[in-house]
Amino acid sequence: MIIEYKMHMTDGGMKTPAWVEDGGYFPDAATNTFVGWSPDEDAREYYVPDTVTTMTQTELNTKVLAMHSANKFIKVADDGTESNMTNAEVTAMVNAWVEARS
Repeated sequence: MIIEYKMHMTDGGMKTPAWVEDGGYFPDAATNTFVGWSPDEDAREYYVPDTVTTMTQTELNTKVLAMHSANKFIKVADDGTESNMTNAEVTAMVNAWVEARS
């Protein structure tokens, strides 16, 4: 499942919650959140808090495109030049991220 979460404060500093299997993606400075992945409930043996925000692929695309609208994502060409990603490129990036975890 796709999840949106905040870091946990521990004695050792800020850490990704242990129940996030793959996290740290699409950081949102406006909300201090990250996107990650954890197996669906029927595929895991550990607890994930009920208060964690889960998202569909469509909801994730909407969130990331809103972030892109506020602060353009940058791509780097083979020659090192930087340019803004298009909405289609951002959507393709998000879709590839989801597919890699499906």
